Amino acid sequence: MPIHDLTVAYQTKTDEELLQLAGNPEQLTPEAHAALKSELAKRRIDSTAHLNVQEANDQSKLGQHGVSGTLLLRESESVGEFVSEVLRVYHAHFWLFVRLIAPAVVVGYFAVVMGRNEGGEIARRLPRGFGFAGHRTEILEIWFANFIGFLVSWMAFSFSFGAICSAVGQTSKGVVPSPSDCFAEVRERIGSFLRLSALLLVLALVAVAVANLLGITFFWILHQRRMHFSIFTTKSVSFLCVGLALLVLSRFGLALPALILGNCRVGQAMFRSDELTEGKWLTLAILLAKSLIGGYIAGMLPFWLAGWIWAYVRVPWQFLTVASIAAVTVVEPFMFVGFALLYVRTAVLSSASSKGLASQLA
Repeated sequence: MPIHDLTVAYQTKTDEELLQLAGNPEQLTPEAHAALKSELAKRRIDSTAHLNVQEANDQSKLGQHGVSGTLLLRESESVGEFVSEVLRVYHAHFWLFVRLIAPAVVVGYFAVVMGRNEGGEIARRLPRGFGFAGHRTEILEIWFANFIGFLVSWMAFSFSFGAICSAVGQTSKGVVPSPSDCFAEVRERIGSFLRLSALLLVLALVAVAVANLLGITFFWILHQRRMHFSIFTTKSVSFLCVGLALLVLSRFGLALPALILGNCRVGQAMFRSDELTEGKWLTLAILLAKSLIGGYIAGMLPFWLAGWIWAYVRVPWQFLTVASIAAVTVVEPFMFVGFALLYVRTAVLSSASSKGLASQLA
């Protein structure tokens, strides 16, 4: 078609029709493209700007649809399905996670035992009764010995937790790392890691102190009302108070994954964890209970069994200790794998939501 005829034809078209043609330049001949460009210039229509806006709107709609669909899909998943996924990940890389947690269990066990033994040795030299309160220096030494044991155990488990976060992050990408690679990734952020671990330790001590205060207040109220309670009730209430305090603290359980996997600073990691765990109390409670209750039962089970068969078989205490450590080593990774996997999943959803919102506001 001659260019004159093309010019006349384009003059009869609407702006929308011209822009539609401009959006498909590969379908136009050089003459048609020149005539279209001339007509757009006469009408002062910037086809490039219009197409960019249209493309952004289309991407926004697609992004919004994708994010909404993903969120609906995730929200429809039950906590039980998430726990099943944690178990699948753990079982798929069982020996990797066992090798990552084993050093912490061994170091933590001997650190706590040595701290208690040292404190017990000091306590045996002190008088019984009210005279005990007068030896403030020795009481401080007992507390310090137990605290050092707890501190070493906390840092050992924190280091293994960081390595497990690295392992979960890499396995989620289809890579199976070695334990040394996982620990190396933690060492690369050793400064931030130590600061975050120390901050979490302080929060844990505060949480336990508040829990003990609540327990003492509860029993004081019962005593004022002359209500009697058994040893079982005392232990149950104390365990419940500590459990609730640790559940609140678990809102920051994703801080280490945020530090290791998200390259967040210490403050950012804490706020990020609080953001990602919002409304996930049941999931946190299951992960925490699995670790605390399961770990306690696993650690005590060899000694319970030995007590039942003690009249028939004398089991060496060294064997019971090894069996206890091995049982705890098998149980403990579940919570850490769960926290790391929860971060991986929620961080992806949060990132997708943020990108969708940014596209809408752009």
